[in-house]
Amino acid sequence: MPQFAIGSKNRVTLTGKIKVVCQKVPPQQRILELEEQVKLLEKQKARAQYLAERADKKAILFDIIIDLAEKEYNIPIRKNSKPK
Repeated sequence: MPQFAIGSKNRVTLTGKIKVVCQKVPPQQRILELEEQVKLLEKQKARAQYLAERADKKAILFDIIIDLAEKEYNIPIRKNSKPK
């Protein structure tokens, strides 16, 4: 199990082969990083909304196709769930 050792106030070192260095980031760079992160999250949100809308439209189309098939061929396709 790795142990953590605090070196100076700007770096943290893991004992063993892995060394992690955390430096103070200038505020301007941090702002740029956060702006990039916001852009990425906005793209992910837009993609998720698109996929959700597409899934809704797909479900509606399948419902219409099932209705047409039931009327055209006079066969029940959907299960009739009866309350117990």
